Order: sequence, then C-alpha cells, then structure tokens
Amino acid sequence: MVGDIGNAWTYALLNEVFDNLMNSARLIAVHKNRFWQTEHGLQLDIGAFIHGLEYASGSEAMIIGKPSPAFFQVALDDMGLSKDEVLMIGDDIDSDVGGAQEAGLKAVLVRTGKHRQAYAEASAIKPDYMIDSIADLPALLAQ
Repeated sequence: MVGDIGNAWTYALLNEVFDNLMNSARLIAVHKNRFWQTEHGLQLDIGAFIHGLEYASGSEAMIIGKPSPAFFQVALDDMGLSKDEVLMIGDDIDSDVGGAQEAGLKAVLVRTGKHRQAYAEASAIKPDYMIDSIADLPALLAQ
C-alpha cells in the first residue's frame, strides 16, 4: 500500500514497488492527489508516483481514500447518515469536492490551505458552495 511518505521517495523505492507490481502485487494507494500544502508551499503529492507506477506496470491502483466513492460511503455508514444529511467541506477541488459530488454529496470548497483560485476556475468540477474560511461555515449553514 502506498501512502504519504514525503521525502522518503527514491528512485530505488519506486523500482522496488514496480518490481513487485510486475510480479503480481496489487497497487493500493491512500489517494492520487496531485499536490499538497506544506509550510514551504505546494509540493508534489503521491498521485504522480501512483500514475507513473500504473503506467509502467500496466496495473491500476485501488484507491481507498478520497476521492473514492467507497471512502465517502464508509464515512456515511459510520455516522449513520444519508447523503442528503452531509455537507463535505474541503480545500481540494479534486478529491474533496469532486469525490464528494461523485459519491452523491453536496460539497463546499474552502479557499484556504491548498486551494488555488486559478486551478479551481480551470477545473470541470464546480463546488455547490464556496467560502473564504471555515469560520464562514455557520453563516452558510444558516441560509
């Protein structure tokens, strides 16, 4: 299973995973995010590595976190709530908003964290709502 390991990615590690995939291992990943927000700004996330491993090995990763619809369904089941009772709030238009909408939930894009306006505007994904800060959530919910 591939998760967030930051600077531990090396060419040798990628080749080890690739070798395992070529010998019938299954590629399981937490997510395929493009980038993430760090104290140093945006940085490449594991999505690039997952896509590269899929391409090189001819296999497809099973994604067990966002944006997998199964991820959202597990959360709904755990909370005992239906889709119309939940509002997903996140700063990632792809995995937070897009994943939630694909799973049948309404989604709010918050303009903090990794959010970049130009990236969001270029996306085919359109949030149900947008807020500048999580502090704006009570006013949104009051509407």
